[in-house]
Amino acid sequence: MYLKSIEIVGYKSFADKTRLEFEPGITGIVGPNGCGKSNVMDAIRWCLGEMSWKSLRAGAMTDVIFAGSKKRQPLGMTEVSLVFDNARSLLPISYSEVTVTRRIYRSGESEYHLNKTQCRLKDIRELFLDTGIGSDGYAIIDQGGVEFVLRASPEERRGLFEEAAGVAKFKAKREEALRKLERVDMDLGRLKDSVALIAEQVRHLDAEARKARLYRKYKGELTALEVGHILLQVDELEGKLKQIAEKSHPHQERLGRQKAELTAQSAHKAAIDLEKAHQASVVIEKNKRASQAVEQIGRLEERMESADNTVVEAGKRREACEAQRSAAAGRLDAVGPEIETAAADLAAAEADRDRVKLDVDKTRSVLDAAAGRLAACEAKLAGMEREKTKLLQASLDARRRLGDLESAVTHLIGELRGALKTLARDEAGVSALNSRAQAKSAELAEHRRIVEAARSRADAAAQALGDCRAAVSRALESMSSAHREAVETRLKVSALETEGQKDPYWSGAQAVVAAGIDGILGTVQSVIEAREGMRAFVEDALGERLHAVLCEDSAAAQAGIDYLAQTRRGRARFLVLSSIPSAVQGRAFPAHARPLLEAVAFEPWAEGAVRFLLEETYVLGKAVYGDHWICGGAAALPGRSSVLLDLNVLRAKEAALKAREDELTGLKARLEEECGQAERRHQESARKIDEALGKEKDLTAALTQTELSISIQAGNVATSVTDATEKLRDLALKKEETLQARSAKVEAEAREEAAREKERALQEAVVDCRDEMSKAEAFQSTAEGQVQNSETMVRLKRQGLEQQVAEKERLQLAVSARDAELVDLESRREEALRSKAEAVLGCGRLRADSAAFEGDAKAAMTRLHELQESATEKEVVTRQLAAEIAVEERSLQALELEAGSARTRRDMHQSRLWDEWQLTEAQASESYPVTGPVDPERIESLRKRIQGMGNINLAAPEDYEALSGKQASLEAQIQDMEKAKEDLRAAIQKINSTTRENFRQTFMEVREQFRRLYGVLFEGGEADLVLQDPDNLLETGIDIVAQPPGKKLQHLSLLSGGEKSLTAIALLFAFFMVRPSPFCLLDEADAALDDANIERFVSLLREFQSRTQFCIISHNKRTMEAAEAIYGVTMEEAGVSQVVSIEFKRRRETGLPGGAVEVGDRAPRPPSERVSAAGGATAAPVVQGVAEGAAGSPAGTQTPSGSGSSGPGPDHSI
Repeated sequence: MYLKSIEIVGYKSFADKTRLEFEPGITGIVGPNGCGKSNVMDAIRWCLGEMSWKSLRAGAMTDVIFAGSKKRQPLGMTEVSLVFDNARSLLPISYSEVTVTRRIYRSGESEYHLNKTQCRLKDIRELFLDTGIGSDGYAIIDQGGVEFVLRASPEERRGLFEEAAGVAKFKAKREEALRKLERVDMDLGRLKDSVALIAEQVRHLDAEARKARLYRKYKGELTALEVGHILLQVDELEGKLKQIAEKSHPHQERLGRQKAELTAQSAHKAAIDLEKAHQASVVIEKNKRASQAVEQIGRLEERMESADNTVVEAGKRREACEAQRSAAAGRLDAVGPEIETAAADLAAAEADRDRVKLDVDKTRSVLDAAAGRLAACEAKLAGMEREKTKLLQASLDARRRLGDLESAVTHLIGELRGALKTLARDEAGVSALNSRAQAKSAELAEHRRIVEAARSRADAAAQALGDCRAAVSRALESMSSAHREAVETRLKVSALETEGQKDPYWSGAQAVVAAGIDGILGTVQSVIEAREGMRAFVEDALGERLHAVLCEDSAAAQAGIDYLAQTRRGRARFLVLSSIPSAVQGRAFPAHARPLLEAVAFEPWAEGAVRFLLEETYVLGKAVYGDHWICGGAAALPGRSSVLLDLNVLRAKEAALKAREDELTGLKARLEEECGQAERRHQESARKIDEALGKEKDLTAALTQTELSISIQAGNVATSVTDATEKLRDLALKKEETLQARSAKVEAEAREEAAREKERALQEAVVDCRDEMSKAEAFQSTAEGQVQNSETMVRLKRQGLEQQVAEKERLQLAVSARDAELVDLESRREEALRSKAEAVLGCGRLRADSAAFEGDAKAAMTRLHELQESATEKEVVTRQLAAEIAVEERSLQALELEAGSARTRRDMHQSRLWDEWQLTEAQASESYPVTGPVDPERIESLRKRIQGMGNINLAAPEDYEALSGKQASLEAQIQDMEKAKEDLRAAIQKINSTTRENFRQTFMEVREQFRRLYGVLFEGGEADLVLQDPDNLLETGIDIVAQPPGKKLQHLSLLSGGEKSLTAIALLFAFFMVRPSPFCLLDEADAALDDANIERFVSLLREFQSRTQFCIISHNKRTMEAAEAIYGVTMEEAGVSQVVSIEFKRRRETGLPGGAVEVGDRAPRPPSERVSAAGGATAAPVVQGVAEGAAGSPAGTQTPSGSGSSGPGPDHSI
């Protein structure tokens, strides 16, 4: 498995979508400081589930979202996706490629995806458990992480070993099991408390259920009797309704015959009335038509008179029209010559206009030619500007290339000097190694003294550890006792509160006090505390006033009463402090009497109320005496108990026990800390003894190792000589390139001067063209003015001609109109004569029709009188029949009222059946069949028995059954939880056993590899891993002891930066030897190493790269040489990181040095064609920035702007 790619969108400085592809082997990430290299490492850790924003170098988790720059707006979300190759199924998921995605929005919402399916953070963490890849695994070392491995506490360092041992998942399962066990204990306690409370409720409900069942028996019998009684009454009413129906039948038959006769008479009378109406309408119609004929005769006479007037008027109008036509014809003959003259003037004006337009067109052609010449000159000038810019850029490139080469020469000179210094230092190291062997014998005596001192400290630490453990045991016993007593007290408090809630005055008082009403001070019970043995007497003396509410004034009391009335939460008594009378002289008590006022404690502000309640009471013997009463006896009053006063005492005791429990918990923690310190001191002493004993055995091996180091150092001297020779050859090549760059610079400056001369000549030609254009434009302006004048003259002539033509047309229309009018006048005269003749004929016809209509009206009037007499006779017969019908209807109405009363009573009984028992008559007859008469006395007796039973809880039987079932269910749950508790303990023991064995085996293997690698990296020296508590493998911390060559054993904090880095690297690669991780991320882990140690570090990387993929962020050139691919990170745009990749192909078959690289098969492309996948930035500035950030290019490389023909170098194509 290996990391294939990472895709970043909007994470910190990566504003654009950026994708980095990885291959197995070593990949480097380089760039200047502050460009965003470490943000790649943070993005990987964040995607793998890192939840600490401090570890991600942020102030809050949303700070990882791109916050904007001067040119860009902030983004609303960020997303990082990691793609893993899982071909070997190292991850427990059935996919050959696994994609992990994490997304966060600026609102704070997060999303996690596994292969594009939304999941939980827990799923991602469990996927990478025991692989070393998690956000806090040993495979990811960020900036400062190397030092953290050594600076971390032993307990924090243990986490790396757990990850390597593969016990992280077991630890997670154990912690989850412990949490479950704790929850089971808490749930078990709550269940037992619930069972105790439910058992008490079941006992009370049993009596109520028996009473409810007896009530249901009586109620069922009463229902059967009442329903039977109602059914008998309904049957009686049904019989009565049948009798009424039989009596009403004869009356209904007579009434029917009479109504039929009445209907016949009414129909005959209606026919007469209809004919009367018809004759009346005939009379009206005939009279109306006669009147209309007279009116038409008058209108025709008026029409004849109007026709005579029209004939006279037409004659006069005809004479005037003939005169107007003659005048228009004369004017029309004179207009023709005027039109011909205007047309000749218009033709002359148009000819003059065309001549002037021709002059303007000639001038415009001259102007266009001048403009063309000007445009050509300006185009040449622009081309010259572009050529000048290119020449200037070439000159700048040549200067920059010359500067880069001179810097490279200076850098190579510096490296050569450094190589010579390294050679001298290596020679001095050989001498130092010769003297190291002599120091080993002196160390042996020192370590024997250390063993004796450590044994003395171990004995003292063991004695202190035994004392601490005994103290812890005593504290645990005290805590257990206090916890049991606290649980018993809580149970008593709960039982007392349940008992008090049965009293409506108690619940009402509690509700009022809890409501926070102004002026309400509390209850009497809450302010009084009775002495031991006197609580029962105080309760007898107070009686029902025990639950009274103390208030400042009557307004507060009324507010409390209103609150209870609105919320219906009980009743309450109120004691108004402002109304209590002042204290009076106390009465004299009998001998041996104990005043109750002296037996109670109370709040100072409640003194007046307590004196008012108890000042006249005292105890004598077993009885309580008041002013006019005595209370005593052997049995407690029902519904009251002295335990209500115990409630405050128990609550105070509960608070005290809680405080004691907290105090014991703190004492236990302190004692456990002391035990831990003593145990650590004991382990430290034992470790030092073992270490000192092992030192003597290792001295001989150390001498052998020192001799081997001398041989290696001599080899380093030879290597340094070879390196210096290579640098001299590189220096000669760079100097030759510098001479070539200087020649290119001089040539570019010459071409730039020639371009300036051409530009000046073109500028003079542009000025001449512009002068010529100015003259042509002036002439054209004058010609255009003449064209406008000619156009105006033509327009005026055309308007005059158009007016003459319009006048001619108007006169022609006038002559035509007069001719038409003469024809119209003649036709109107003839129409008037014809209309007069028709009117004379119409008058004669209408006078004959009027006489006929008057005769018909007189005949219809005679028939109308005859019909009126017949209608009067039918009216008399109809009244007689109506009187007989009224008599029959009154008889039927009386019978119907009697039937309605019976039906109403029957319906009332049926409604009662439905309202009280939800039964219809048929359902009641079926459910309660009547077999005989019903005894009313039995009904009354059952009603009295039910009323005497008082309030009945009808739900008691069901509640009893439900609570009984719940009690049985809870008891079964308790048994199941007890079994689950045992199963959890067994599982925890099994997990602990597996964890111990895996951790022990991994620790021994890592320890062995760490000691070996430490000796290799330091070329001597000793180091070891020590368990702080070997007997407690589940929680023991791990210490690191180190002794570099030639130094005494010392604390890790006293090591130099390079020694710390090498020690941490040795531990890291020891983990890889025991449990290789698929890939490893290192962020500037080599920052503190010198060149020699870098060589050893690189050798380890190459040794492990076959089984582990490395991604390294570094500024060191040696580390860059080891990389097979490099990603360069730069900030060409302020605040926005961009990425460019560089692939290397090593010459393994040739004889080139190990650090040399060669370019790929294809030649490098020019800088303008190399575009970064991250957003279009050119490769040249990116690689340049990389080189600057790394304090020099890797040996044997060249910049992209150089030619690809000289010397080996990387292929910079992207």
